[in-house]
Amino acid sequence: MKLGYMGTPEISAELLKALLEAGHKLEFVVSNPDRPKGRSGTPLPSAVSEVALENQLNLLRPEKPGEILDQVNSIPVDAVIVFAYGSILPAGFLNLGRLGIFNLHGSLLPELRGASPIQSALLQGLNRTGWSFQFVSQKMDCGDVVAEASLEILPDETADELTERMVPAGIALVLNTLKDLENLASRARKQDESRATYCRKILPEHSYIDWSRPAQEIHNQIRGMNPRPVARTELEGRLFKIYRSRILDSAELAALENEKQLMARAPGDLLSFRLDGRPALLVTTGQNQILQILSLQPQNKKQMDAASFLNGHKIQPGQRFVIPAEI
Repeated sequence: MKLGYMGTPEISAELLKALLEAGHKLEFVVSNPDRPKGRSGTPLPSAVSEVALENQLNLLRPEKPGEILDQVNSIPVDAVIVFAYGSILPAGFLNLGRLGIFNLHGSLLPELRGASPIQSALLQGLNRTGWSFQFVSQKMDCGDVVAEASLEILPDETADELTERMVPAGIALVLNTLKDLENLASRARKQDESRATYCRKILPEHSYIDWSRPAQEIHNQIRGMNPRPVARTELEGRLFKIYRSRILDSAELAALENEKQLMARAPGDLLSFRLDGRPALLVTTGQNQILQILSLQPQNKKQMDAASFLNGHKIQPGQRFVIPAEI
């Protein structure tokens, strides 16, 4: 099949490589312009651009997609696939492709339309997510759905781990759909607007932990913010990044019930106990709940497990994780 492709980051590059390996002919590839990276600030191509350059594909890197509309309109293709391109497409792009222009989106639409579907599935504590292969529409992620694939979300996996599991399923969905695209596209289903939910772009300021929230919500935040921007908090003026946490089981909570340290604790208070014979870092949360911290990074230090942190830091009464005053 003759295709056009639009994408930018590494996960999008993985799909582009799969399309090439499957024998599809890529008539053009559109990616974001080269951007400065590293300490040198040298402009470097995106992951998608690198794949296009390696395979000597017709690569376009406009600052704004509207700049190349006439050019791509002149290139006959059966379909255009968009995956994590990173820019809003002008209305003129909706007419591209004999069969249309399609987007691969990381949720089961109409749930989680927007910029951060994989992270937001974790932030919202969902136990299921997936991919939607849909027509690109004037409104973001509102196009008719051609095909979808569903995946279970594991209780403790991070956004990075969930993405790693999802990408092969997304690639398989696209490759299988392309085999019968004309038929499937003609039977695409409209989205139920009454079920639509939305997610925002995740920014660093969204990563600070409010310890007055329930333990499960904080656990979900820590999962959803890993690997970036990473959930964070402050202890006695020092920034701490929190990479992993764990919800205690009922037996562990029961064993802690009579501990005097747990009485009259405030959200964010640090506690040091032994669970299964090992040192454990616990934090009080809202609703008098407890969350175990498994991995963290003190300011100006490397990421470490909680046992290593406790070896070099004796928890004192009254020590408390807080949101920095300037947030």
